[in-house]
Amino acid sequence: IYQNMHSQYMTPNFSIWKALLTEFLGTFTLVLIGAGAVALTAAQGGSLIGSAFAFGLVLISLFYAWGSFSGAHFNPAISFGFAVSGRMHWGLMLGYWIAQFLGAI
Repeated sequence: IYQNMHSQYMTPNFSIWKALLTEFLGTFTLVLIGAGAVALTAAQGGSLIGSAFAFGLVLISLFYAWGSFSGAHFNPAISFGFAVSGRMHWGLMLGYWIAQFLGAI
């Protein structure tokens, strides 16, 4: 069932701080585990398939665990796309970007 993501940001239960914290932690987790998987693959001479699976499993886990709090963007390009399409306010997108960039550092 398709749900308009813009309506998620208009509900009374939406908390901006919870969403920003979710974006920060999700991006941090994705970068930490993803970079760790790539480093482990490079150190042990494995294939890139293991790294790809690590990224995919982390994203699926994050979507299910924290998707209801923020929409689970975890990527500034996704947030930008939502803002361009009108499904997200530009001010909220800037907040997401800040949280995502800080989480990726």
